Amino acid sequence: MEVAREPDTLRVLSKERPCPLPSPPSAPSTRHSRRVAGPEVESRRLGGFDVSILGLGTSRLASMGSGRSKRDAEALLGAARDCGVNFLDTADTYGSTAAERWIGELTASDPDRWVVATKTGLPTVDLPGPFRLANQPLKKVRQFRGQAFALEAKQLRRTIERSLRRLRRERIEVFLIHLPPVSIVNDDEIGDILQDARSAGMIAEFGVSSNETATIHAAHQAWGSVCTETQVNANSDAGNALGSLSSFDVIANHVMAPPARWADASDRRDSHVRMLRFAAAVPGVKVVLTGTSSVGHLRQNAAAFDDPVTESDLII
Repeated sequence: MEVAREPDTLRVLSKERPCPLPSPPSAPSTRHSRRVAGPEVESRRLGGFDVSILGLGTSRLASMGSGRSKRDAEALLGAARDCGVNFLDTADTYGSTAAERWIGELTASDPDRWVVATKTGLPTVDLPGPFRLANQPLKKVRQFRGQAFALEAKQLRRTIERSLRRLRRERIEVFLIHLPPVSIVNDDEIGDILQDARSAGMIAEFGVSSNETATIHAAHQAWGSVCTETQVNANSDAGNALGSLSSFDVIANHVMAPPARWADASDRRDSHVRMLRFAAAVPGVKVVLTGTSSVGHLRQNAAAFDDPVTESDLII
């Protein structure tokens, strides 16, 4: 089944580079028409939301061994504000719930400025209060024992509720099932729970985060979902089969994978700019994630979109 989608519209919201000092907060907007606040940035429509073309991925932010603190996370989100980024991508497994908690705390003062995507399905441990220091070591034990996808339908509604509490949000804008097997679509109960959660206002958009286009299409056929997260680079399914996800609202991850044909240093000149812009030019992509935990790298990646993305960026 092909989904009819409106053509992407690219909007310019203000202008200045490098990222300036934060501007005074704008008046709150309705939850389904948020606007990017900050310097010039391309804005695209993902589901019912205007999102910055660059989004911040948080998989490294609170991970075990990253050496990053909540103060580092605060600095990173501050830089995201300054650069006009309004899209945050996380998962309950990132930092074994720590990333969601930090995002909830650090966006509590301006929740309507942000569009947040979170995911569930991979191993995580969420112990109460004083025992949380054991969350990540215990999650590593589960991973060491070979546990991969770990979602049960009977737990899904409670999982959504817990993410809402950790993120301190009235509603999660995008809720994704994290790297599921394609057989997930045969579980009617999961599809029903996701639909019910949307009807109840707990989530706005839902779908799967998968590196397999077959799984993404199967989820659409079974659930009617059009939001998805997947790898988009010159070596991935989505990057090689241009147009395969053009009917979807795609969150692009793992974009920093250079083409195998880049053989020497001259091929890699300005490589991060070229890879970011390539992913953004792929049909269907609404937001490109940078998974950095460095303020400097975030600013560099934001500057990659100083000029509007065009089809010529597909030539990499």
